[in-house]
Amino acid sequence: MKTPLRRRLWTILLPAAAVAAAGSLVVALGLLAPVDRGVGDALLRIGAARPPPLPAGQPDVAVVAVDARSLRSYPAWPWPRSLYARAIERLDAAGARAIAFDIDFSSESEPAEDARLGQAIASSGRVVLATFRQSQQLPDGGELEVANIPIPLLAERAAGIGSVLVPADPDGVVRRAPIASEIAAQPVASLAVATLAAAQAERAPPSELRYFTLDYRRANPPFPVISISELIEGRFDASDVAGRLVFIGATAAEFQDLWTTPLGPAQPGVFIQAIAARTLAAISAEHATLHSLLPAQQYALIGLLSLALACLHGVRHWLRLLCLLATACALPAAALGCVVATGLVVNPVAPLAVIAAHYALGLEGVRQRFGRSLADRDSALAALTRVGEATTHAAQQAGETGDGLQAALSLLGEVVGASSVALLQTGEEGRLDGRRLEWQAVTTGELPGKIGDDELAARALATSQPHICEDAIPAARGHATRPGSAVYTPLSAGREPLGVLIVEREGAGGLDQTHLRTITTAGAQLALSAQNLRLIEELRETFSSSMAAMAAAIEARDGYTDLHCRRLSAFSCLVAERMGMRPDEIKAIELGALLHDVGKIGVPDAVLNKPGRFTPEERRQMERHPIIGAGIVGSVRGLDDTTLHCVRHHHERWNGEGYPDRLAGEAIPLPARIVSIVDVWDALSSHRPYKRPLAQQTVRELLWKGRGEQFDPDILDVFLRVLLEQGDEMLALIDRDAHEETA
Repeated sequence: MKTPLRRRLWTILLPAAAVAAAGSLVVALGLLAPVDRGVGDALLRIGAARPPPLPAGQPDVAVVAVDARSLRSYPAWPWPRSLYARAIERLDAAGARAIAFDIDFSSESEPAEDARLGQAIASSGRVVLATFRQSQQLPDGGELEVANIPIPLLAERAAGIGSVLVPADPDGVVRRAPIASEIAAQPVASLAVATLAAAQAERAPPSELRYFTLDYRRANPPFPVISISELIEGRFDASDVAGRLVFIGATAAEFQDLWTTPLGPAQPGVFIQAIAARTLAAISAEHATLHSLLPAQQYALIGLLSLALACLHGVRHWLRLLCLLATACALPAAALGCVVATGLVVNPVAPLAVIAAHYALGLEGVRQRFGRSLADRDSALAALTRVGEATTHAAQQAGETGDGLQAALSLLGEVVGASSVALLQTGEEGRLDGRRLEWQAVTTGELPGKIGDDELAARALATSQPHICEDAIPAARGHATRPGSAVYTPLSAGREPLGVLIVEREGAGGLDQTHLRTITTAGAQLALSAQNLRLIEELRETFSSSMAAMAAAIEARDGYTDLHCRRLSAFSCLVAERMGMRPDEIKAIELGALLHDVGKIGVPDAVLNKPGRFTPEERRQMERHPIIGAGIVGSVRGLDDTTLHCVRHHHERWNGEGYPDRLAGEAIPLPARIVSIVDVWDALSSHRPYKRPLAQQTVRELLWKGRGEQFDPDILDVFLRVLLEQGDEMLALIDRDAHEETA
């Protein structure tokens, strides 16, 4: 058996391991990468407001921009290369440490212009030119190679050649730069690396093809940006370039050299090169630059955080929630502090997801504990509700109301520890009519013969307010007042009074507020059930009366009396009961027998009451009455299929020669087979306008002749036994019918 300590460890380690494994899997699959990138960029933008210091002993940067102002000053593009030569000379004179051109010099211009620029590059000895080569996939599947390789005249005189290729992440943001790129199958140092080397009067050696994270914090403090037109014309502050790495490149939108960075969209490529140079200078000085956790470090962080949060399982919910909220608030602050102080990007998205997972697990635990507590306290109330529903359902199915309400009273008494419970019901006038249902606990003491005081019940019903007896139970008739408490709760549906619920509890303690709320809840359910039962009963009575009246009217039109319908219903139900059919089926057969000839409403009187034989056309009209009747009955919602079968198929014959569907044998629904036999018996035994009743012996002989031909043999045998045992009563009805017509 596990010890309590081992169980405690299990409850900690299991959720910790589950959440840590799920979080590590999410990180490994990169499912949070889009969110991670966005949050990391936000932290970086905030951290850029407090940039790290510039590394001592390393040159800073400046940018000379080919901007819109310069294009207006020198509108003829491409510019003569002598302008760039003049810019180099100005920068050399101002003391620039190195000069990097992020400009395309891959094609030759006029020889004099190329020679002029080549001479300026050679004289400076610290000029680096840009290069790149990349392939683009065309829509037709082909490949287009785009390259910028400086012409030999310029490349040979330059202090270095640097690649300006920078990759964009899947969301289009530039967050990293290469140390070197592969150009013409050879590694070529990046423009920033080559420029730093030129500042030290050496050529950058080939480097390995790896990337470093661009430290955009170092965009601050802002570096000087000088328009190239002002530089060429000498209208600039020399201190802005003295001792700096100067990057010359396009910033005007016309050149479309704009990139999205964590600092925002539309950043010129030359700015990215300048930030790359600042980042590499900090790396050379062994300063902390922007970097992220390794995957193994991320998994370790998730695991440790999950384990720490799992230790909170089992503590009070409010304390656990407070710790989770504090951790959730501290994580972004700590992440921001790491970015500002050390450049370490600890993205809080995955840790926050771990906190959310543990919060959800804790909510589930609270929900389960609360659910168990609620189930323990309110299981009885739930049972009362189910009893009320069952009561209404039973009333809808069978019309039996007492059993369901009695069960509800019993359960209510057990819930509140009552000694007795009673439900006093009202009549049509809204007054107590003496009907009551009672429940009494099994005790050893003497129980009153009648529960509750009728006067107090009537008073509660009249005022529509509960009446509470706190000190003693009012005396029932013939009994003395008893110690305890009682409550008289009026039941109503809207303004319609339905009754009074009386709950008595003997002894000390009485009924507290919880018990009173329970009684009120149960009373509302009982009131709803009683109202539904009353409405259902009224609807049934109205429906039955309407159906009986309609059947009597049809039979009177056919020359029958309504006793035909009654005899048919009575005998059909007797046969069905003798055959062991269910009560609901017998009820449906009773209604089907009552309505079996309702379709005769669609048959003309001349045909319906014709004393002689029918013509073929008249017979066709008469044989349509089951179809007409089925159409009438089928439109009534809620009727059982058994009733519909009695109406449509009571003229089918066992041998298949009946109508309207010429069904045979057991294909004829069982209820219709019963009604057809009783219908023929009553027709032969009764007086009609076109014939006299036959003697019972003759009727039995005729029915026997139809055994196996017109009638189901087994059902006919049952009917003849019923007729033998209970036929005298039916014959008395027939005789009374005959006497009434003779009179």
